[in-house]
Amino acid sequence: MRLRVLVVSFGLGTFVTALPFLAGCKAKPAATVTEVNELDKKSADAPNPVEDPRFKEFFDRVRAYVKVHETAGARVPSLKETSDPQKVSGREKALADEIRVERAGAHQGDVFSPSAAREIGEIVAWDFNARPLKDQKAILAEVPVKVPPAINTDYPTALPLATVPPGLLLKLPTLPMELEYRFLGRHLILRDIKANLIVDFIPDAVPAKPAKTAGREAHP
Repeated sequence: MRLRVLVVSFGLGTFVTALPFLAGCKAKPAATVTEVNELDKKSADAPNPVEDPRFKEFFDRVRAYVKVHETAGARVPSLKETSDPQKVSGREKALADEIRVERAGAHQGDVFSPSAAREIGEIVAWDFNARPLKDQKAILAEVPVKVPPAINTDYPTALPLATVPPGLLLKLPTLPMELEYRFLGRHLILRDIKANLIVDFIPDAVPAKPAKTAGREAHP
């Protein structure tokens, strides 16, 4: 399975370690998620957990999903280079429909195993709580959506896209190029990029409100 480090628009991502959190954020708290992300990019190097043993089951399940994606994709005609959005969205929908056939009956937690959901949820929460209060409020302002996610449904691109901050993303298990982390409301979503499909999610991964201990630096 090809692995990559995702650097996408918004995100949370060796996992809660005793390393200092994003010194840049502390120097000048950000007012918007865009500013939070820019400060993250200037932060010190973060660990990149490609094959952390705590996530072996999660990686196995991710690989199994990639095989489903590839099987479904083989039944959909390839898309030649085009700038026509209708052709792109048409291929996207066709791929999503084939994946739904392959994953009929899929449930929340099929990819995010209980142990992975617990570890990743902890990473997200600690990253959030480590940020200055203004940064926390900026992030929460971007994720107010109350639409509950559902497995095998389209990721709602008509809504504002909540991205994962780069500093957090580097702490999350590395994904293959077919998948990415996204947020929908307070839920952390595993999204199939080419099919725009919700593959799995961790409910309420983002804390519901700013922490009183905003800006703490280490996991206890």
